[in-house]
Amino acid sequence: RRLCGLTRRGQNVSALDQAIANLEAKRQRDEAQRRERQQFARTFLKEFYEADVSPSQKLKEHGVLAVFDGTRILLEKPEEGMYADGMMIVAGEQGEIDVSGRSLGLVPPDGKDAKKKELIEEIISHFSL
Repeated sequence: RRLCGLTRRGQNVSALDQAIANLEAKRQRDEAQRRERQQFARTFLKEFYEADVSPSQKLKEHGVLAVFDGTRILLEKPEEGMYADGMMIVAGEQGEIDVSGRSLGLVPPDGKDAKKKELIEEIISHFSL
């Protein structure tokens, strides 16, 4: 008895096989979209670091050191010692921007400036600048 009228190369394809094939295709699309969002977030962080964080004279004046490692920006005040709270800005697994473990959400392609402003406010607040 046939459950589904679909055929592949002359063979009947069961409804279960078709559902699994559809699910696998959806997972592949979702994974590709996730990787794309994550790469976009990493590129955004790199641009933010290079244009705003690294050249910042105010951060240097306040003793804040910053490093970008490709997926995250690490900021800290070494003179405050090992018990000082640093700050980590990360491109998360889903392409969101996380600041010290709290998600600020995705970076919309047309909302880079707003996300940059939000990050600047987070840095100012965190280090009481």
